[in-house]
Amino acid sequence: MKLPVAVRVGLFVGAYFTAMGVTGFMPLWYADRGLSPADIGQILSAASFLRVLAGPQWGGVADRLGRRRPVLMGATLAATAMALAFPLTSGFWPVLLVAAGQGVAASAINPLADSLALSLARQGLMEYGPVRAVGSATFMLATAAAGSLLTAVGSWLVPFLLAIGYGTSALLSPLLPEAEVGASRARGFGGWELFRLPAFRLAVGCTALIQGAHAAYYGFAALLWRSQGLSDRTIGLLIAEGIVVEILLFWRGRRMIERLGPSGLTACAAVASIVRWSVIAFTPGLLVLVAVQLLHAATFAMQHLSSMLILGRAVPPERAATAQALHAALGYGIPAGAAMFVSGLLYARFGGLAFLAMALLGGSALLLVRPLRRVVI
Repeated sequence: MKLPVAVRVGLFVGAYFTAMGVTGFMPLWYADRGLSPADIGQILSAASFLRVLAGPQWGGVADRLGRRRPVLMGATLAATAMALAFPLTSGFWPVLLVAAGQGVAASAINPLADSLALSLARQGLMEYGPVRAVGSATFMLATAAAGSLLTAVGSWLVPFLLAIGYGTSALLSPLLPEAEVGASRARGFGGWELFRLPAFRLAVGCTALIQGAHAAYYGFAALLWRSQGLSDRTIGLLIAEGIVVEILLFWRGRRMIERLGPSGLTACAAVASIVRWSVIAFTPGLLVLVAVQLLHAATFAMQHLSSMLILGRAVPPERAATAQALHAALGYGIPAGAAMFVSGLLYARFGGLAFLAMALLGGSALLLVRPLRRVVI
């Protein structure tokens, strides 16, 4: 029996987000290998910057083929190989090279999967929100489970858990459906013409500010909370806890999303960034952290949905993969790389106060809300 489209895409997304959930623990593996906070920041930064170069190229290949499935299969296989290479490395440069290779491979997966899901949703074959909620749910479960496992056995397990997530994605990739999208005639890089669209420019800018402000969280929240005496299990549950509301937003928030629209979603995400990162900066107690983690649904999910709405409405279908890859590279890659590098230096000198810089970065997206309201369809 052939599985429904939403189930096939959901299985792939779930496997990939399992790997994503484990990725947040890589800084602990780096630290336990003797790398300093500044070293960790540079490694994470280098991997993020390489996404800028690789991601749009992956998208361009998919658009020229008119197919996402073979590109996703190759990327997930490469990411699996890089995860298995981590335990064979030690020292700054070898670890940096493997992390960079994994960054290049992984840069294809999320934007192409999103592009495929949005194309299938546009054709009426599935809904984007519930499938994306599967990703959030598996991310949450993987994060919580990884935290418990690492408490029991240690951080050496992290690369192997990554390999399981990416490897399962590779095994599931042949089941993915293909959207009815014609091959693009663009050659070479071929994506810069998208910046003629004001809505696309603003989507990239808002994502860069709000999602880039998560750099300190992804890179150093686990280390900060461990320094406060929290166990790896508690850290894993904290990271997972905020995603529960994110899942509800993806799964059941359709009416609210339509009512707010892209500009309203971005405004909420920017305000939540100011609150969330400012509170974390002053190392509050566990109960406050439990409350503030709920804002992840706003700082991450609302801005993600805002950008997906914009790309779905403003970008021609035959350029969708390139648009997603460019958005991921320039909205996530460069800002995350720069912010991760700066966060490493700030965290090494000021500890948790580094999160105040993230509050300023994310909050500045409020300046783009009015222009976004004017141009979005």
